[in-house]
Order: sequence, then structure tokens, then C-alpha cells
Amino acid sequence: MGQNLSDILDGVAIPMAYKLGYMINSYREPSFRAIEAEYGLTRPEILSLIFLYYRDGISAADICDFSGHLKTNISRAVTALEKKKLISRQPHPEDQRRQLLYITEAGRTLHDRFMPGLVLREQDMIACLSQAEYRQLEKLLRKLCNHAPQWNTRPLANDATDASRLPKQPE
Repeated sequence: MGQNLSDILDGVAIPMAYKLGYMINSYREPSFRAIEAEYGLTRPEILSLIFLYYRDGISAADICDFSGHLKTNISRAVTALEKKKLISRQPHPEDQRRQLLYITEAGRTLHDRFMPGLVLREQDMIACLSQAEYRQLEKLLRKLCNHAPQWNTRPLANDATDASRLPKQPE
């Protein structure tokens, strides 16, 4: 690749989203590939286990809503995790059509085996930040995450009719 990374990251029309995407892909892709190879879990299975570890007793639709993953991918992951005895399903007490998902002890054990590697990779990722920079980044990321519901359902414009809304890029 003949160009400097900064030229590419700063040279696109969506520099913030592109940088965020670059960072998450640099973290997630090698991490999840390693977990896939070592433990035989697909990415949606990994995501579902992580989510259920912290929020047990939810539906597959809840995982989809939070993660943005397609229903078919999460549905396959849930079926596979259940076959592997890493999660169980139980009918929702108020709506028998819905099923709630629960991580099993085997699922918790597996999560506890792969999570330290993810934690170490995150620590490596932020190692270049001072404590003050880390706290500021954490605050800004939380603010962006809290703001996501206001913009992430907006239809993507197919033309430049909304160009007047485009912010000026800081110099």
C-alpha cells in the first residue's frame, strides 16, 4: 500500500466513522479469528456469549437490537450455542412465542477462557494514551454511544439534497 495510513484515514469524506471503523476492525478481526480457531465459535456466537454473560435472560432479538447483527445470524448462533450446551432457552413467562436465553455454566467457563485475551488486546490498543487521554476518550465514546439512537435509524440519503446539513470539517 503506497500511501501513509494517516493520509488514508484523513482523506476520506467520513474521517471520524472511518477511523472508528479502522480501530474496531483492528481490535475485533484478529481477536475473533483467534477465538474462532481456538474454541470453534463463530463471531455471532462470541458476541452472543459476551452479551449473555453480562445480560442473562434476554431474547435473540435483544442481541440483534444491541449489536446490529442480522436476525438470521444471531438465530443460527443461538441454535449452535444451545447444541454446544453453552446456553439454554426458556419460554418468556408472559409471551410464550418469545424465548429467553440464559448462559450455562459451560458457557460462563468458556467466556472466562477467551475474555482475558480480549482484555489484553484492549489494553494494548489503549497503551498509547495517558490516563487523562483515556478518561477523555472514555467520556467521548460514552457520549457518542448515548447519542446513537438519535442518528442510527435515520435513512441514508441517496443524493446531495441534505448537503446543507453537512458540518464543516475542522481545519
